[in-house]
Amino acid sequence: MTSLSASLSASPSTSPSTSPSASPSASPSASLSVAVHGATGTQGSHIARRLRAAGHDVRPLDSRSLDLTDADSVVRAYGPADAVVVQLPLVFGPAALTHAETLLTALTALAEAGPSRVVFNPGMALPPEPVGVPYVDARVLLARRLPGAVQTASVIGPAGMYLENLLMPWSVRRVAQQGELAYPLPAAAPASWTALDDLGDAVAALLREDAPAAVGLLSGPPLTGDQVAAEVAAAVGRDVRWVHLDPAEYGRLIAPVIGDAAAAGVAAVYEQAAASASPPPPPAGILRSAPTGVREWAARQRWAVTGSGAAVTGSGGAAAEPGSEGAG
Repeated sequence: MTSLSASLSASPSTSPSTSPSASPSASPSASLSVAVHGATGTQGSHIARRLRAAGHDVRPLDSRSLDLTDADSVVRAYGPADAVVVQLPLVFGPAALTHAETLLTALTALAEAGPSRVVFNPGMALPPEPVGVPYVDARVLLARRLPGAVQTASVIGPAGMYLENLLMPWSVRRVAQQGELAYPLPAAAPASWTALDDLGDAVAALLREDAPAAVGLLSGPPLTGDQVAAEVAAAVGRDVRWVHLDPAEYGRLIAPVIGDAAAAGVAAVYEQAAASASPPPPPAGILRSAPTGVREWAARQRWAVTGSGAAVTGSGGAAAEPGSEGAG
């Protein structure tokens, strides 16, 4: 069974990601006005920062600026944007499918008058078919139908986990105080880890390309949990060991940060992944190398706590927390 990424990349078209009648309203090499969903959340803020660094004008979108159950609201929020970067909210119930359908309705309605380029970050490697979980199925739906709704569409996301998942406040405290890196993956299970800044740069690159790839996965070299812990240990200068968390315990730990409902949904995704067979590797042709390794990324973080017990990372701000646009 192939992945959705493989299915999309093999679909016949006149180009990998551009419809036959496509005539983008703005040159990809020029500065674009880019509407970014979830631009104040963890994923979206990294993407927005990298887009600004690339010279683009970012129009931040969140639940205060648009209603993902109302296509007219989405049309108004996009305004004169040349391009859109989509991350769906961290919603696990049937509303997730409604959000995807609303976006497709809005983009189809805008047609030639709206954004000519859309980049969708599903926040995960997608399965080849819907799996009966709205959180996943909404992303499968949007990835499949997006090329028919806009002139130029690309899907780009991590092949595995975000490194920023390790920066939950409780996780930073555990590394700093106990030398433990805890996550709901077995210590011997290999996984790809990607820094969000690398994803932001990949999105910016897609917006510059005349004929961007229809689908891509950003991937670092697969590392086991023990190897990730060793890389973090080398960066922080102290012993760090990997601790395999039960998904239910992980859900309990992240609930104060993202809310009970979202935490239960995240835990269920990890439960399902643990009970499922490992997916086949994606086609090599859709993989993009994530340039930032675990050790380099970890060295940028402070992995420290203040006197009051608050976790700090990076330049000293509060540890990153997942925003409304997705996780994992």
